[in-house]
Amino acid sequence: MEKVDDLTREKLREWQMRRLEIKDRIQSHPEQTLELSRVLDLMDDEHAEILSQAEMIRSADVANEPMPPPLTGAYTLQLNVAAQSAEDLRRLLDMAVFELQQQVNAMTATADAGPHRGNMSGSLGEYRFELGGHGNA
Repeated sequence: MEKVDDLTREKLREWQMRRLEIKDRIQSHPEQTLELSRVLDLMDDEHAEILSQAEMIRSADVANEPMPPPLTGAYTLQLNVAAQSAEDLRRLLDMAVFELQQQVNAMTATADAGPHRGNMSGSLGEYRFELGGHGNA
């Protein structure tokens, strides 16, 4: 990943140097301002492309990283929460935890290993969970 960052930095330095040269030419040759402005516009597209390529390479590196081993334990929980604000997130988490506690109590009382699913969607946002157990733990 460090090589990608170095390569991107080098491309951006070269791009900046060329851009400065064009701006100097605009200063020294005002009659070419329109033509050179078009070149600067194209360079903006080139800048966006350099950044896009760097992001694609970073994304590919992240996708190729090995997945951590699965968690082992008597119970597993997968929880996803989406909210528009930190306060909404806190409130959704409180509701999800309350519902999860009820599911855990029901699982342990009946020795039902699950999976147990829950979800809620509303004006605060939404949450989904899957709670699983492995036998009588």
